[in-house]
Amino acid sequence: MIGGDETAGRDVATALRGFKAYLIAECGLAENTVAAYVRDVNDFVAFCGDFRSAALADVVAYVRKLSAGGAAATSLSRRLSSLRVFYRYLCDEGEVEASPLEFVESPKTPSRLPDYLHVDEVEGIIGAAARALDAAEASGNAKIMLNTSRDVAMLALAYGCGLRASELVGLKRAEVDLNLVLLRVRGKGGKERLVPFGAVAKGYVEKYLSLLDAAGKGEGPYLFPSPRGRDRHVSRQLLWKTVKRYAALAGVPGVKPHLFRHTFATHLVQAGADIRTVQELLGHANITTTQIYAHLDTKRLKEFHDKYHPRK
Repeated sequence: MIGGDETAGRDVATALRGFKAYLIAECGLAENTVAAYVRDVNDFVAFCGDFRSAALADVVAYVRKLSAGGAAATSLSRRLSSLRVFYRYLCDEGEVEASPLEFVESPKTPSRLPDYLHVDEVEGIIGAAARALDAAEASGNAKIMLNTSRDVAMLALAYGCGLRASELVGLKRAEVDLNLVLLRVRGKGGKERLVPFGAVAKGYVEKYLSLLDAAGKGEGPYLFPSPRGRDRHVSRQLLWKTVKRYAALAGVPGVKPHLFRHTFATHLVQAGADIRTVQELLGHANITTTQIYAHLDTKRLKEFHDKYHPRK
């Protein structure tokens, strides 16, 4: 703790508990985001000492230390964002009079277009899972059939709806309307949105649910209940392993769950979807977050022009 001072240590712990409660109750942030904010603040407090008397010079020294350690601009920007929220909280609570970050600007981060999968790569990954399900059905092993059917349904929804990993694993059965073929998704900040999921994904979900109910495991609230108990949903780690397994079978390297979200958005824009509609489907609060997919499509057009136009 701070200089070995036990009283100061308790002071920091109390402030961080209040900050964590503020992030959950007032800001509506997800569990992993809250953990990242608290971790960033803890690191700064360990560096500067008394967080209440921290000044601009302390922040500058902290950033220099991180930069010297090889921290990227994106990492620095995230940490400064965490500290801004922390000191805004302290100001609101009357713990400090002003934020030491008032005149601190975040480093400019390079604009990077997101990676995405081509249609045949997506079909290859989902197809690998579908073939695994066919093999499981041929074996007659109910447990393998259920787990593999779950895998196919998760992959189909990941691509078909562009969900975040946390949104996908946390889906509840009551949020899946098979008649209207719609999901009610609870995104960041607890905001809800409706996302259609298409006939192909519907077929995989229906098959999975029939196997889930037949196994007597469909009474819980979650669409994808955890093997550790039906009142818990599967972990993001399980989703990550699922994606990795079938991507390897399809011969597609470097695939992570979030890549399906980028692919979903990119394919919509490339097919002519309105950027505002894509924003709504992704659950982005700000249109500028979605604009990157429009830029990516512009890049694709330039590549086609360079490749095919006679006057390059």
